[in-house]
Order: sequence, then C-alpha cells, then structure tokens
Amino acid sequence: MNYPGLNKLKILTSLIALFLLFQLYQFIRIRITNMDLPKGRIVFSSGADGDNEIYTMNVNGTGLRQLTRNSATRTNTATDYQPSFSPDGEKIVFVSDRQGENKELIYDYQDRVIGAGSSKTGSLDIYIMNSDGSNQVPLTYHGLNLNPFFSPDGEKIIFRSNRPLSLRIMDLNTLREGILKYGGGETKFTQDGKKLLDNFKGNISLADISGSNMLRLTNFSNASGGINNKKDNIGIDFTLSPDGKKVAIVTIEMAGWRPQIFKFYTINLDGSELENIYNLKTKGNGILWNFKYSPDRERIICNADFDEQGLYLLNLGDKGLINLTGRKETWDALTNFPFVFTPESKRIIFIAGISPKNYNLALFIHKIKVWTRHLLLWRGTPPYDNKYLCVMDMDGRNYRRICKLPAGTKVGRDFVHWE
Repeated sequence: MNYPGLNKLKILTSLIALFLLFQLYQFIRIRITNMDLPKGRIVFSSGADGDNEIYTMNVNGTGLRQLTRNSATRTNTATDYQPSFSPDGEKIVFVSDRQGENKELIYDYQDRVIGAGSSKTGSLDIYIMNSDGSNQVPLTYHGLNLNPFFSPDGEKIIFRSNRPLSLRIMDLNTLREGILKYGGGETKFTQDGKKLLDNFKGNISLADISGSNMLRLTNFSNASGGINNKKDNIGIDFTLSPDGKKVAIVTIEMAGWRPQIFKFYTINLDGSELENIYNLKTKGNGILWNFKYSPDRERIICNADFDEQGLYLLNLGDKGLINLTGRKETWDALTNFPFVFTPESKRIIFIAGISPKNYNLALFIHKIKVWTRHLLLWRGTPPYDNKYLCVMDMDGRNYRRICKLPAGTKVGRDFVHWE
C-alpha cells in the first residue's frame, strides 16, 4: 500500500540529506584547498542579516562568527562597521550608531569640557570590545567619530571626529582625548609607535605622538592644499618601509580637475634623498587607494585604477610597474579594499568583488529576496555583491579564491590578525 505521507517524508529526508552532504563537501573542500594558509583571522562588517554587524572568520574561510547583534527592524536599527584588530588580536575597535542620541559635550576655545547637552540628531561613536564580542563599551559619546585604529603598542587609538573636524588620539588607560590636528589627511604610526607620519595639505611630515616637534619631509608645489590647476603636485598617500628608514610617497599632478600623472618617490625618514622613482600618465581619471612596501623592501604594492583596476606592483630595482591581478577575473570591485601580506612574506591576501557569469540572474534573485524580506519581515537587505577573500603570490602567480564573503562585507584598517 502506498502512503502519500510516507512518500513526502522520504522526499523531505532526501532533500535534507543532500543539503547536509553539500555542506559537508563545502566544509572539506575549503579545508583541503586552504590548508596551506597561515593561521589568522579577519574582522569585517556585513549587512547580511539586514543591518551592519561585526563578524570574524579564519583566514582559510572557516569559523564565521557574528560578534554584534543589533535590531534590524525598520523602527530600531543600529549600524556597526569599520572594525580593526588591536596588535595582539585581543581587542577590536569599531564604529556604531547604536546610542541613537547625541550626548553633546560643550567645549571652550581650548577644547576643555565646560558643559553638556543632548539632541536627537544621532551620533556615530567609537566602541571597543573583546575579540570574541564580549564587553562592548563606548569610548566616545557625542558627535560623528570614524575610522579608528590602534597604536602599535595597543594602548592608544586614533580616529577622526567632527567636533570640530579633527584627528584625535585617545589613551585607552585614561580615556583622555587629545587633538593631533584639524582638517583631513592620512596619518600613520612609525613602527615603534613613538612618532606619526602625516600628509596634511599634500606634504609629508613627521611629528611626535603629541603632534609637536613636526619635521616637514617634502615640499611639493601644492603647499596650500588646494587642487586648482594642472601644475599641482599633491602627496596623496605614503607608506613606511619595514625597517622604518624610508618613506615611499605617491603624488598626483592634475589636468584641470582630473588626476593624470602619478609620481612615485622615496625619501629617508630624516627628509634627505628625495628620489623620483617612477612616473605614470593615465588616460582617464586614475585613482589610488592603498599603498604599501613589500616586506623585502624591494617592491611597492598598491590598489589602483590606472586605466585598469587591480593590485599593482612597482619594482624598485628595475622600476617597472605591472598589474598583478589583470585579466584573472571580471572584477566588480577590487581597488577600494585593503590588502595584507602573509607572515612568511610570500603572498598577498585581499578582498575582491568578482562579477559572476550569470550576473543578471543573480541580481534578479537578489531583488526577489529584497522584496520578500521587506514585505514579510520588515527587514533590510544589503545591496547585491559577490565578494571573495583571495590570495596570490607576491608576483601575481598562484592566484585563487579562498572563500565567498557574506553580502555587504566591508573591512576596516587592520582587518587581519595573524596568530
């Protein structure tokens, strides 16, 4: 006798078994493919559950773990993003708007607190937590605060604030804040954590951790910081060599309002021996995001769009520039993500958005998911993306995808900790 209910149960059991077998296959495949990778973790934010939360994952693609959990309903959302590891990997700093209310402090002309107030305009604050997600504590309570990262000794953080627009430093032992400078520009610690390099107004300077005893290393033509004519030569990024003795700098020369000529320099940390090592003229609007010395000090790696986006290598010996990632994939988004070198200094770990061959079908399925979550659950859905954690040798060989990342993945400044 045929029992319809029993047949349905068999079908359901078969489907569950196939699903479990597929998960087991993925589990084994990731471990076999990536068993040669060094032990480490990445930290990132993702909107996969409807709003941005902080996650960690092993560099080999296993062990995905959600650290923050805030409501993603229409009436009560919270965004957590821009996470960065401490040097020892025990702490994570990140940005959150979960407080909702702007607890505004009132300052006098010397930046001393003389009162307090509150408003409903909202705030973005810096938080710190243990790397397992426990003990989430706010470090700021007012204004818009962004892009936090640790000092090399892990005892301080630097972040940007709009109260007023400034770069601030906080001692994590006393929670006292200090203002390093007003305005924009990139800032990086030297390896010993005792000095800061800065490219305020297009020139590179070296200063004490307090912002005092500033030594100006370069004197490019655009000292005023304005981009207004084709002769401007503006320092847009820099990196310190692994031995801490040299600084590599990239500048742009404008053609009207368009960046056209990228110039690469090296200079000693005392400001001597400025050398122009390579010039690149682009056809369109060239862009450069991240810029690092290789661990052997013989090459410079950068994410850029020099008429073709990719990870580029500039060899300091023969002064040749090549695109390491060119024609390996159909890139959707690559250059605006940081990259890191593995501890043995032979490989590069990076994040890339890779366009699938069936892009239109994937986008259609994503739109159905968006409307379903919106109508039934009143929850948001991150924009469609197809991001992967990738690895390749320093010369661009042996490229492969490590794993696919959750939708809406974004990373902060120090997104990898090697164990």
